[in-house]
Amino acid sequence: MKRTRVSPVPPRTRGDMMVMEEYNHGLAQEEPHIRRRKSTRYERPDIGLPGSYDDGHVGRPLTAKKTMRQRREKLLNTNVRKLKGWAGWKYRRKLGWNKFKISYREFVGRLEIWRSSFKTVEGHFGTGVLSYFTFLKWLFFLNIYIMLIVFVFICLPQIIFTSGSYTTAITGSNTTNSSSSTYTTAVSLAVNCTNLYVVNVTNQGGYLVLDFLQGTGWMEKTILFFGYYDNLDLSIGVFGGTQYSYNMPLAYLMVTGVFLFLSLVLLLNHTAAGFKQTLVSSEDKYFQYCNKVFGGWDYALSDPKTCQLKHKSLYNEITVDLTEERDVQRRQNRTGKQKCGIYSLRFFVNLFVLVVLGGSGYLIYYVQVEISKITEGTDFPNFGTFVQLAIQYTPSITLTLLNVIVPFIFEKIVQGEDYSTDYEVKITLVRIVFLRLASIAVLVATIYIQIECSTKDYCSVGTTPCVELRCWETYVGQQLYKLVILDILAGIGVTLFVEFPRKLIVTKCVCGLTKAVGQQEFIITKNVLDLVYSQTLCWLGTFFSPLIPVIAVLHYFIFFYLKKVSLLVNMAPPSRPYRASKSNSFFMFVLFISFALVCMPIGWCLARVAPSKGCGPFRIYTYMYEIVTVTIAQWPQWLQDICNFIGSAGFAVPCFIAFLLVIYYYHALASARKQMVRLMKEQLALEGRDKQFLMQRLNDLTGGPKAKSKETNGNIRKVASRESKSSSSVITQSQVALRNGVETPPGVPDYDDHRF
Repeated sequence: MKRTRVSPVPPRTRGDMMVMEEYNHGLAQEEPHIRRRKSTRYERPDIGLPGSYDDGHVGRPLTAKKTMRQRREKLLNTNVRKLKGWAGWKYRRKLGWNKFKISYREFVGRLEIWRSSFKTVEGHFGTGVLSYFTFLKWLFFLNIYIMLIVFVFICLPQIIFTSGSYTTAITGSNTTNSSSSTYTTAVSLAVNCTNLYVVNVTNQGGYLVLDFLQGTGWMEKTILFFGYYDNLDLSIGVFGGTQYSYNMPLAYLMVTGVFLFLSLVLLLNHTAAGFKQTLVSSEDKYFQYCNKVFGGWDYALSDPKTCQLKHKSLYNEITVDLTEERDVQRRQNRTGKQKCGIYSLRFFVNLFVLVVLGGSGYLIYYVQVEISKITEGTDFPNFGTFVQLAIQYTPSITLTLLNVIVPFIFEKIVQGEDYSTDYEVKITLVRIVFLRLASIAVLVATIYIQIECSTKDYCSVGTTPCVELRCWETYVGQQLYKLVILDILAGIGVTLFVEFPRKLIVTKCVCGLTKAVGQQEFIITKNVLDLVYSQTLCWLGTFFSPLIPVIAVLHYFIFFYLKKVSLLVNMAPPSRPYRASKSNSFFMFVLFISFALVCMPIGWCLARVAPSKGCGPFRIYTYMYEIVTVTIAQWPQWLQDICNFIGSAGFAVPCFIAFLLVIYYYHALASARKQMVRLMKEQLALEGRDKQFLMQRLNDLTGGPKAKSKETNGNIRKVASRESKSSSSVITQSQVALRNGVETPPGVPDYDDHRF
């Protein structure tokens, strides 16, 4: 087929573009048949239709170009008036605000912590491994918020303010709910029990280290633990003739509620963002390769190192997509015999997992009970320093060893169950989180049994055969403190004495064993569960040991750099890569479960467990929450009535019903939108198939490799003949080919000739 050669179009000036817009606007206002004739006859000179060439513009009539030239001169000669007055001021403010937002984003981006480290990790290992470090960063900032709240409102007042006395803000003795006799009895009992709470402190070097690792001795009566904080009003000073004091019991209770509520809000916010990201990525399945290949590159990159990391990141993302498609095809091609074998294997594996979880819980309970008997025995003081340390740390060591050995077993057996990559991560996380949370639950339940022993003296201290606990809150804080310290030491030890030597042996020693072991991969399930376990200890321990968030912040800061160096030096990229968007939301879901389980024992301690009579800020109360009722009882009567109404069933039931109605409304709205999205997806898919079908037929008829020249020339002659017959029905070569050689696909309406 003979083609008409088209001269190159010269670059247009700004005036040409403005006039072209005016010209197109003028065509839009003309009659439809005139506009169709002009746009068709003079814009396709390559198919042999008449058109003129002048001034380098293809197929444009001389009259139209003259009109455009006149309009261009008019537009260029017109003076542009600036906006004045209120409109001009608003326009300038809008431009200034947009410029400020852009500058602010750039400034915050430069100050972002660990930004370059994230790019390095993403470039070498992909977004799946990067999700671990982003999760660690989120926990790092969460603990900074908790640390600031606890330190400013609990630790700092206890340090800088002096202890006062038992005022009415503490005892509430001026209310009808507390009589003077009850007040006198509670205060006298607290004073006597406080004098009986004595801690033995030695200055020997070995015992100082032992006390530091266990939280006993000289550390027991410091701001690290619950028992150090006083239940008296802390005197702030006299200002303007008025004495101001700080209510430590109320502050301790309120701070506990605030940091738990803050954690809940941040968890929900981050989890919702993760689910949104997961939904967006799930809609990417139809055009994921096009987006990554044609739209994934950042053309603003200029640094060669950054460009290389971006290239590796795109490569890893495409690898994830291809791996997922290959796994899906392999699972779809399973035979009935293979499916039966896999389901049977999964049944026995899950049964084995339940047995292991039950055995681990019983082992923790047994060790805790036996160690309590040994420490309460008469022979325990005769043991050496190292033996005492080993005995005290036996429950923590048992818990840590189970958290190291059992997850390794779970990670190996899950590989034989033949799950998809993302589901394998999820099922492993669920199994390990049940192990770790169940282990902590068993430990807390064992301690609770010791605390609630029925044989006690007048100070609520256990006597034989119960364990003697003068301050059970500090005892719980010591157990959690030992778990935190051991968790940090175990993480550092595994990294320095297992991962680095393994890398050295595998690379320097060549033998069959080293080849079988191979280079270690970064197991994201294990590392994420380590973070969840550490954060669970932090949430639970903050109430009993207010300085544990400080330890957690240092822990996460050190572990970020330690894990980064170990990852880049010791680890190999995962053999089965996975998508970060699928793992991030599930990480937050697992963390949310652990948070919910942490709130249960703390709430139970506040409402149902009697506080110690010789330590802590709640020693004169029957239960810890009574400080709230005492404080409300001293408010004006109208405020008391409002609080009583809020706490009554008359307010709670309507709120619950309204809450259910709101949930139903949003559920119905989400269902309707989901239905609409499904219909739109079907329409988009149908239109895509129609366009693909039509383009294929057009390619076959107008110049494709299988097109016949005679048929094409015949179609071109038909165009010319139809144009000569009717000037009001001018069509292009493509439309003629479609009209004569293409059948209407299903779902596409059949148009008449005059519609073309």
